[in-house]
Amino acid sequence: MRMLIVFIVTTLGITALSAQNLQYGKAKLIDSKVDTVPTGRAWKLEGFVFTNSIANCPSSSTEVNITDSILLNGNNFAVRAQRFFGPTYTSRGSTAPTYLIWKQETPLWLPAGTTLAAGRGVSYINIIEFKESP
Repeated sequence: MRMLIVFIVTTLGITALSAQNLQYGKAKLIDSKVDTVPTGRAWKLEGFVFTNSIANCPSSSTEVNITDSILLNGNNFAVRAQRFFGPTYTSRGSTAPTYLIWKQETPLWLPAGTTLAAGRGVSYINIIEFKESP
């Protein structure tokens, strides 16, 4: 049992020390121009500046799907999705409209060599750049 405790404490200590090898570099805003995390750096993606605010729920029964995305390593990556389902009308009455919204949790850590650009519905991506120190 003592060996297990020593192993856990040692592992946690090493993990805590290895996590402290980053130094603050600068804050950045990434727009639609593709940018790459430089060698010896890491980016902490903090948030997004969206082109449009959250849309209003439609009053009709028309379904609306809106997805905002970024370009991550050349692939579309959804960062916010809005789904609207208007009321449904039947002989028994109607159902209330349904409104769903999802947003990507941040921060996201990006290693050197990762490419990034704002995509559909995103004006800017808020980044903090860190320098890796030995």
